[in-house]
Parts: sequence; structure tokens; C-alpha cells
Amino acid sequence: MNLYFDFNLAQSPKILMTPQLRQALEILKMNSQELFEYVEEQLEVNPALEMQEDENCMGDEECGYSDGRGWWIDSGVSCTGTQAPACEESEDSGSPNETDKNVRMSLKEHLLFQLHTSSLNEVQICIGEYLIDNIDQNGYLMISVSEVAEFFNVNSAKIKKVLEYIQTFDPPGICARSLKECLLIQLAQMENKDENIKRIVDKHLDDLADERIDVVAKATGLSGAQVEAVYRFIKTLEPKPGREYESGSDVKYIIPDISIRQLKSGAEVIVNDEAFPALGINQYYKKILSAEISNDAKKFIMNRMDSASWIIKCIEHRKNTIVEIARHIVKSQEDFLKKGRKYIKTVDNAKISGEIGIHESMLKEVATGKYMQCVWGIFELKCFFK
Repeated sequence: MNLYFDFNLAQSPKILMTPQLRQALEILKMNSQELFEYVEEQLEVNPALEMQEDENCMGDEECGYSDGRGWWIDSGVSCTGTQAPACEESEDSGSPNETDKNVRMSLKEHLLFQLHTSSLNEVQICIGEYLIDNIDQNGYLMISVSEVAEFFNVNSAKIKKVLEYIQTFDPPGICARSLKECLLIQLAQMENKDENIKRIVDKHLDDLADERIDVVAKATGLSGAQVEAVYRFIKTLEPKPGREYESGSDVKYIIPDISIRQLKSGAEVIVNDEAFPALGINQYYKKILSAEISNDAKKFIMNRMDSASWIIKCIEHRKNTIVEIARHIVKSQEDFLKKGRKYIKTVDNAKISGEIGIHESMLKEVATGKYMQCVWGIFELKCFFK
């Protein structure tokens, strides 16, 4: 079996499909769940193939980790079973900004991921974890700053600093201690400079909630029409920022293939090892080859080892392809990574397919079912393509 088969040829839609080539393409297009199910099947039929549980297998070409990079950040949040919002195409417009409401992450997972990809130090991370653990399902902080300061035996100013940092997270308004603070946080994130709105939220929210428009108008010196306009705008804000992350019985669970970490120098693509099976060749079968056995037995073992090596090579290629696609997406999504999902823009399919060696007709198919986690949630790679 030719273990040096050119994968670029495997991605041409016109080449004759051999069983080996078909296997390579099938593995390339599998999502992580399908891949692990496929690997389980192969482990049952091929004794020369084995799952590598030893972390030291990194760097061994047969394990599928031949480039020696540092992979997954231990963020304290398990990627297995992570609930997350996946980006789906709108049938009407083809816009990648539509979100699949059936696939989402829990609120605390979403906040913890943002916390652990931040620039805070270890002590601040611990404080942040404690604060996030004390947020209710609506996104409100259920513990006071003084109580947290007492727990950590530190000055309240240090707690407040971390709290204010978390309050810049997505979703807007998170970790507030009151409705007023929740709305003011949202206004700050929107960079709303209308002082009338801020003043009414800060000083007259109760009257506005009771629709005492005339009272608010008199207290602020605004006209009734102006107060009405402010009232309508405030009603567009989210009073319960955490509720979109409430779990439901029809929630789907996905494993992100890669994550994006924001650094001062830019965004970094990091592989989630939990999404990729680590395979190797059973050492027992290697030893048998050096023993005195019949040619038929040796041929049988070599065939099984070649088959196992080919699967490992295919899985490694699949991983590298996902990473390359993600890196090209990141290069074109600076605004999205900094500002949020409404700044997603589609990438140039032809340019990316040419640079990474995937035929344009297959690019989106390969990106389907592969997921990228960033501070804004988890997004299917295909949603960034036309």
C-alpha cells in the first residue's frame, strides 16, 4: 500500500476513486463524532491499530502528532459535550450570521472560556471563576463584592476590577447586580453616547417601568415624546442576558475541533485533542515481524500494519486540513474576533482552496461538521464560506 499517496490528488473531483482514496476522502469529510465511531470500528477489525493513551505519544509520527506544537489550552472547561451556538446559513440570504438555536453552550461554559482566554493573572482567574460560579441562569451575580473579598481575603477593589472585566464579556449585560447595572453595561458595550438614555436608566428606571412617562419627563426636562422614544429603545435591551443560554431537551452537543486564543500579537489557532483520536501501531505486531514466522503470516501482519498506518495518515491529514482552514478564516475575521458575530464576513473560497490544496468544489463539504470555538461561542467552519 502506498503510504505516500498525494492527498492533493485525493481532493480532485475527477480522479479515479480507488478504495484507498475513497477512504481518505470519507475520513476528511467526517465530523468528530463520525470519526470516533469509525475508529472504533477499525480498532475491532484491525489488531495492529491501537488507541494511544500515553500523552508522550505526541511527536511520534505514528501517533498523528508529528509537528510538535503545543495543542489544547487547559481552560478548566471540558470540550467534550460542550453546548455551543453553531453558525448556520440562512436559506433566504445565505448570510452566515444566522444561529442554530438548537445548538448552544451553557452560560457558565461560555463565560469561563472567555475568562481563560483573557490576559488576567492566576489570582484574577480564580476570582473570576468564583464570580462566574455565583451567576444565576439569567446572568445576574448573586453574591456581593464584599463577600467575595472576604472569601479570598483581599481588598474589595481587586474583586471589583475582575468583576468589571467580566462585565465586558458576551452576552452584553452579564454579571450585573441589578437590572439598572445590566442595562447600563449594555449601553456601554453599544458605545451609546445618548446621555438622556443613561440618565433615565440610572435615575428613573422604576418610573419608566411603571410607564409614568409624565413623571420622568418632568424630572428630566424632556418632552413626553422624547421619554417615549427612550422607553421604546430601552425595551430593545435584554433584561435577562443569560436566558438565551438556558438548556433545553432538544439541545445538541458538539465538540469544537479547534479554539481561537486572542494574544497581543493576534489570534492563535489551537487544536482540541479531544476532537481527534490519537492512534498508533501496536508494538506487539512490530516485534512479530522480526521473529521467524511464515511468509504468509508476515504478509498478513504487514497488510494490517499498512492499513493502520494509512488510517493514521488520513486522520493526521484531516487534522492539518482543519487547522489550515481555520487559520485562513482567522486571517480574514479580525473584526469578528474583536467585535462579535455580526461582523462575520464570508471568505474567498477560491483563494483558500488554492492555498491549502483542496478543490473549491469540496472546500465547504470538508468544512461541514467542523467547529471553531472563540470568545463569541462555537461556529461551524462552513458558515464562513460563500
